[in-house]
Amino acid sequence: MAYTSTTRLGIQKAVPGTSQVFETAVFNSNYDLIDDEFIAFDTRLDALETEDIDLDARLDAIEALDTTQNSRLTAIETLNTTQDGRLTSVESLNTTQNSRLTALEATDVTLDGRLDTLEGQNLNTRLTTAEGEIDVLQAYDVALDGRLDTLEALNISTRLTTAESNITSNDGDIATLDSRLDTYDTYNLNTRVTTLEGVDTAYDTRLDALEAEDVVLDGRLDTLEGYNLNTRVTALETTIDGGTP
Repeated sequence: MAYTSTTRLGIQKAVPGTSQVFETAVFNSNYDLIDDEFIAFDTRLDALETEDIDLDARLDAIEALDTTQNSRLTAIETLNTTQDGRLTSVESLNTTQNSRLTALEATDVTLDGRLDTLEGQNLNTRLTTAEGEIDVLQAYDVALDGRLDTLEALNISTRLTTAESNITSNDGDIATLDSRLDTYDTYNLNTRVTTLEGVDTAYDTRLDALEAEDVVLDGRLDTLEGYNLNTRVTALETTIDGGTP
């Protein structure tokens, strides 16, 4: 004797081919399970009916909204027709702009090559060097400006005017002196100076000898000064008579 159970409700039923006898308790249990299932279905049906009422109201609202949205869609379709025309214009413009962009891209390739050339010229380093040189020149310019200020403060123009006046005055003196020099030229000064130069050469030789001797004497004096004679004499005086000279 044996039972088997259904998958969903677990209702017990006799296995075919067995001698399972009818049991009231099992029969009643099966009916209770079936009854409980129907009660659950009834509860769910009540809930579905309530839900159906709610859904019906929502559908009514949706249908009303659908009418509104249909009007809006009609307006949108009208707008879409207008926008389609505008898009056609934009597409035409886009074709023109695409051609211009193609030309610009070709120009960009050319410019890129030119930029590569410029970058290869190491402009940054050259500019840095130029900037350094400009800084030096500016500093030099400041120095020159200061020197020019100093020169301007010297009132050179006035002083030159004075000098030119003096030169004009001196021109007369020079003419006089030139005449006097002509007179001196007759005194045969060159020969006399040559004679004196010979004497001077002899004096120069003697002076060289004296200078050499002076060097020797200077060395000897240094040696004597190194003996610290003054201190030693003072010490002897102190030893002899208590320091009285």
